[in-house]
Formats: sequence, structure tokens, C-alpha cells
Amino acid sequence: MNGVINIEREKQEKQKKKIVIIYHHDVDGLASSALVVRALGRSVEAFSHDPNEEFPMIEADEVFIVDIAITEKTWGSVQNIRSSKITWVDHHRPFAELSYLKFPANVQIVLDPSSPSAVKLVQKYFSLNDEVSQKITDLGTKADMWQITPFVQDWMNLDTAYSYYQKDKTILIEALSRGDFEISGERLEVLNAYLQEKEKAIKELLQNTFVKEVKGHLVAVGLAPGILSGSESADIVLKATNSEIQIILKTQGWMSFRRAKTSSVNLLALAKIWNGGGHEYASGAELGKTVSEENFSAVASEIFEKISQVL
Repeated sequence: MNGVINIEREKQEKQKKKIVIIYHHDVDGLASSALVVRALGRSVEAFSHDPNEEFPMIEADEVFIVDIAITEKTWGSVQNIRSSKITWVDHHRPFAELSYLKFPANVQIVLDPSSPSAVKLVQKYFSLNDEVSQKITDLGTKADMWQITPFVQDWMNLDTAYSYYQKDKTILIEALSRGDFEISGERLEVLNAYLQEKEKAIKELLQNTFVKEVKGHLVAVGLAPGILSGSESADIVLKATNSEIQIILKTQGWMSFRRAKTSSVNLLALAKIWNGGGHEYASGAELGKTVSEENFSAVASEIFEKISQVL
């Protein structure tokens, strides 16, 4: 009986621990978080984060950072996270050589830029090979590599819809963690409302897109409405313009770089013009100023000029 009591007591103690997940606001980040929850077998607190922002002040017994790039902002603010154990799992190339960066002793780095997704690294870290975990991993990986199927597209739209309407995505993380992939009920209502608004936004995006040949590469620069993510905006522009490189801007100055599958252009080199980071096939940066329909033409011209020095 003592053994049974001790096991129950241990379970209760684990449940008392405050565990936090900090994840990137896309489907790879969502899927990575779901696998962490599945591996732990318990509910956690989860917060989405932009790697171009400093980490907020967080206190917890244990913290998992998933699909968040090691940037100057995130590396420089990891001390804001007060926890005895921080596990940082990511697949983006860090802004500097890892050997040069000093992390606190409580931070364990699980980094592999050759991995197609963060969720694959999380799966490997926890050795999760069951059917549900594999489906979660496939979802996050295909979304991040832009291998779009109707199932993946639905979850990408749902993820963006929850972000757009500022709804708690912990609900989605927990649903995925238990293998609930069906989009119905409230999830379906949120998705349908988003898709109606998205239709109008697509027309607006295409009206605010410039296409130009730069050093033999067809480049499209588009200004995306808030409802559209950088990735999906790039895909929309790609299909509409057949461009090789897509550079998507947000009004606040955020830049998203994508390329056609047939392209070999290293987008990281383009992002670094604006001190950005990411992968060679998907990167991001900050323009350093806001963009509107009024100044977008001038901004696009500046972008075409600057990338011509790298291409």
C-alpha cells in the first residue's frame, strides 16, 4: 500500500508544479506544444511569442521554449524567465554561432537547423512514436515546409483565426495533444468567420503587390492585411504572380521572406540585410518603420534596390 500511496503522492506533486510552454505563433509551434503536453500527460500554461521580441517576465518550475529562434532579443532576455529548468527546442539557425553564446546553467539547448520543423525535434526529444504523436508531427512539419493538404490548410487557417481574434490557443494545443483533430463546434465557427474576412483580405493583398525582375529573379513584394499571416500571404502571392521570391510586409514593419520550391536563393541572406534570421527557405526581419498604402510604393522600391545588392 505504501508504494501505491507514494506513487499517488508523486503524481499530485507533479501536478502542483507550474509548467509553462513558450511557442511560436504558427502550426509548427502549436504542434510542438501539443507534443510537450502529450509527453507530460498534464495541462500546462502556454504563451505564443514573437522571436523578434524580448521574453516577458515568467516564473515557473519548468519551462519549455519551442520553435522560437535564438535571436538577439530572445537570447538577450532569457534571464527574464525564472525557472530551475528551461528546455529550448528549435530548428532555426541562431543569430550567432552557438559556441559564442553564453546561456545560464539552467538552460538546455536542443538545436538542429537541419531539421525541417521544431516538432520533429520535440518528438525525438521525448521519444514519442505512437500514431497520434506522429500525426501531430506530420501536421507541424508539413505546415512549416508549406506542404499543403486540405487537413494542413484547415489547421493553418484555424491557428491564424485564433490569433486574429485573440482567442486562447491553449484549447487547440490540448485538443491536438489528445488526438482531437476534428474542426467542429466553436472551432468551426471561428474558422468560418475568419475565412469570410480572409476572402476580402486576399483581394486587398493582391491590389497591394508589386512584382519586379531583380538580377534575373522575379520578386514580389506585398503588403498584407492583419488577418493574413506572412506564410499564407506569400503562398497567395506566389500563386497569383508565379514569382520566385515573395517578400511580405505588415503595416507594423514585420517582413516575411519565402521562395518557390524550384528556387535555390538563400532567403537568410536577404533577411540579414535588415538584421533578420530564419532558414534559407523561410526567413523574417523587421523593416524598422511602419508601412501604409500611402508609402508602400516607395518602401517596395527601397526593398527591390537593397536585395539587388545581394542577389
